[in-house]
Amino acid sequence: MKTPALALVVLTLNVSGPRRVHQGWPTRREAIEAALKAEAADVIAFQEVWREADVTALAAAAGTPGVVADPDLGLALLLRGWRADAHARLDLGGGYGALRVQATDGRRGFDAYSVRLEPGEGAAAARRAGQLFELAEFVRAQSAGRPFVLLGGLGASADDKDAALFLDLVEGRDLCVAHGDEICGRTSSDRREDFIVTPYSARAPRENARTFLNQPLAAEDEEEPVTMRFGLRARLDKGFFALRPAAEPPGRAEALAAVAAAVERARADNAADAARAGWIPFLGTRDILRAQDEDRRLAFLEEEIRSAQSRAAATAARSTP
Repeated sequence: MKTPALALVVLTLNVSGPRRVHQGWPTRREAIEAALKAEAADVIAFQEVWREADVTALAAAAGTPGVVADPDLGLALLLRGWRADAHARLDLGGGYGALRVQATDGRRGFDAYSVRLEPGEGAAAARRAGQLFELAEFVRAQSAGRPFVLLGGLGASADDKDAALFLDLVEGRDLCVAHGDEICGRTSSDRREDFIVTPYSARAPRENARTFLNQPLAAEDEEEPVTMRFGLRARLDKGFFALRPAAEPPGRAEALAAVAAAVERARADNAADAARAGWIPFLGTRDILRAQDEDRRLAFLEEEIRSAQSRAAATAARSTP
């Protein structure tokens, strides 16, 4: 295995791959393969790549012999010049979750994550608040004392409060923001829903993140664009390997309180939906049962958040002179 350079080039892309091949997919995959060859990245995170054949083809084009994939979550992590020592998964239901790989070259190591959370408003936004909390707890547990780079979609746009909550929960730096300004631009429709996050450092990276594969041109005789989502690229300098996650981020207590309030509102909305459904014969019974399942999930999540708040308060009390 060759010794990796001091810099680490990382990419993330929601492939928007099909579960079954359709007419336009081969052209789109070829466009992605060409872009991967040009980038020569060390770490690549894919989301919505469901087929083993697609993972294999994309890894070959990228020149990344190390591959860890989870077809149930549609997530993959590709490594070039690094060995995958271990990996773990977080299944958040509905095809959403996270895949983590512990990478090493024998001397140094870091954790890489490929992530996809649920987009949308209303009930989806309430579920996402819980997903952000569970993802943050997963990262804190898996990467305690280790540098990490989290790649993928948080289900919220970069200027959404949900994204800020997640950064506070882990004290992370969004590499697409420099001096308070957005520098990457959109990755889906008119929003940036994709992120490259590392542990926070007061010193900004020497090279800003940027979009790649950002030419949504339609293939010949096809209406569908070659790329459904733009990707993100960043070059992490050697200072990345010295970064460590904060044991108790200063903004975490406030962020936990905001997530707890969101889950509480979600339970109230769910109860109101169940009450309305009770007036509808047959379909109402089905909706009530669904609401009961959702309430059990939210109640369990509420307990997890309360436990996290208690631990954070105890840690703060011990550190107070």
